[in-house]
Amino acid sequence: MGTPVEILPIVNRLGFFNSFTAEEKRQMVSDDAHFRVYHPGEMLIRQGRSDQSLFIILTGTVNITEGAGGTILAVLKAGDIFGEMAFLTDTRRTANVVARESVIALKLDRVLFEQLSPEIREKFKDKIIEKMVARLDAANKEMARLNAAMNTGSPELFKSMGTSVGPSVNDSPAPVFISGRELIRKIISNTSSLPAMPEVMLKVQQMIKHPGTSPAQLSKIIEIDPAMVTGILKVANSAYYGFRGKVATIQHASALFGTRRLAELITAMSAGGVLGKAMDGYGLNAGDMWRHSIAVACTAGEIAAAIGSDAPDSAYMAGLLHDVGKIILDPYVRERKVLFDHYFATQPEKTVQDAERDILGFDHAVIAAILCENWSLPRSISFGIRHHHQPSSAGDHQLSHIVHLADYFTIQAGVGGGGMASCQELDENSRSLVALTPDTLDAATAKARQYVESLTGSLLSS
Repeated sequence: MGTPVEILPIVNRLGFFNSFTAEEKRQMVSDDAHFRVYHPGEMLIRQGRSDQSLFIILTGTVNITEGAGGTILAVLKAGDIFGEMAFLTDTRRTANVVARESVIALKLDRVLFEQLSPEIREKFKDKIIEKMVARLDAANKEMARLNAAMNTGSPELFKSMGTSVGPSVNDSPAPVFISGRELIRKIISNTSSLPAMPEVMLKVQQMIKHPGTSPAQLSKIIEIDPAMVTGILKVANSAYYGFRGKVATIQHASALFGTRRLAELITAMSAGGVLGKAMDGYGLNAGDMWRHSIAVACTAGEIAAAIGSDAPDSAYMAGLLHDVGKIILDPYVRERKVLFDHYFATQPEKTVQDAERDILGFDHAVIAAILCENWSLPRSISFGIRHHHQPSSAGDHQLSHIVHLADYFTIQAGVGGGGMASCQELDENSRSLVALTPDTLDAATAKARQYVESLTGSLLSS
């Protein structure tokens, strides 16, 4: 490989590094930097492998190919990046990358990346996001072009598809979808699209911040709500709690539950108005996400208690709201239904959050965290929700790993879930950071199942 003196002029010419200072560029081309030369025909990435390096092309071009036949999907040139999805999400490689000619590339693995200064890492992340958004924009434009060609009966398009030309049955303009930061900005700026925290939930959250809050004080919040009172009494008389004798008054139920349990029940019930709606984009019927969210909340609370965490109430709330971002994203997923359907048809092993990241540019956990901050919930809750699909990205943040485990094992146990690509990948780091025996996990998910049945069953039958 060439010397730093030889590499620096190449780096200076590339727009990718425009935001880097001269000193940062010099650090990038230091002797220990991982610059590599690849000869024509040499493979940089092999499809199906689990390596997670990110590549930036300095000179030359590469082919992106798929399958044994080597079908060329794209050609990348100097200044382009590839391998970013595996680098960011720990997923396997989805395509081959082969040098068309002699190529010089900067190869960044996780270890080298973490050795860079925080400023350089942030600039790399910004550039990666910009490149991903640009690719999504290009994909949107290509889809718009194809839709327009189909609507006008383009002979070239139909010939390439092996289809006879027929009259257009849809004269509406082809949609061009925004994604990435632009879509996030649209969501945030349109505050009317952000649901407000239910008033009862808000009052409960404010009251439990004070250590001296009693069950009797909490019960006063719901005394004037007959439906809520009826629901609490039905749950109190369910087999799940097994209280002796009939519980006939909200005051009696409050005393039996205690402050934390009563706060959880009131919160779960009031959340039904937000979480209980049908979501066509995600293929969820009314009540589906509410049941799943309650199950994850219960499991997260049980896990937190089992490991001696001092914040089981935070675990419960984070579990309850972990998927709330889907409510906001549902209309955007619904209008991109063709893209999502094609994504899962061609990549059935992928999860819904994979599809969100690839099509929207981010996943529902990002929006859920934004909503939680908008509701002024504790930062630890929004942070735990933001990272619950990839808790390793949050380091040893315990709540992120608790919610991840609760979500994973709840789905595995068939409690709640459902809808589009209802699956989850287990982050093995969570197993080691939140040490639980199989019996403890089985007990937690079994309890969650009973909890969901006692709560939603009682309410839905009322």
